[in-house]
Amino acid sequence: MMIAEILLFLALACLILACITDVVRFEIPDWISIAILVLAVGYGLTQPDFGWWSHLLAIVAMFVLGMLLFGTGVMGGGDVKLLVASSAWTGLSGLPPMLLGVALAGGLLAFLLLVVREGLRQANVPEERLPGMFRAGAPLPYALAITAGMLWWGWQAWPLA
Repeated sequence: MMIAEILLFLALACLILACITDVVRFEIPDWISIAILVLAVGYGLTQPDFGWWSHLLAIVAMFVLGMLLFGTGVMGGGDVKLLVASSAWTGLSGLPPMLLGVALAGGLLAFLLLVVREGLRQANVPEERLPGMFRAGAPLPYALAITAGMLWWGWQAWPLA
């Protein structure tokens, strides 16, 4: 396996770990986002034609958008940091398809959780017996949507350049 593929695999592992921690604790540890960002830089160093400015501008654009989402209470800080780190992989041209994937997956996730939560409520399942994400009013573990968006982008952009 080449170094670039190892870095990509490690980034995917970090995204999966972010999903797990977000589902279990509604929290994405900072080190995961930092690792994804560092892995993107490492990947860029393995690519002779890596568009450094494009990737830097994607990070800045996602940071600005993320601060707006965080400031209005739409997203949590961990979600924003994960999106910013993920944008280091996409570059500017990959940002719209990645964000479209995130938005679609987030909408589907919200819909499914609403249906499941309502079904559990109607079945009179005591809330204290439910995993956190199925409890009424619990936040959305948005790392799932972010990871889905990254997979959508990666599938379209493969092989990464």
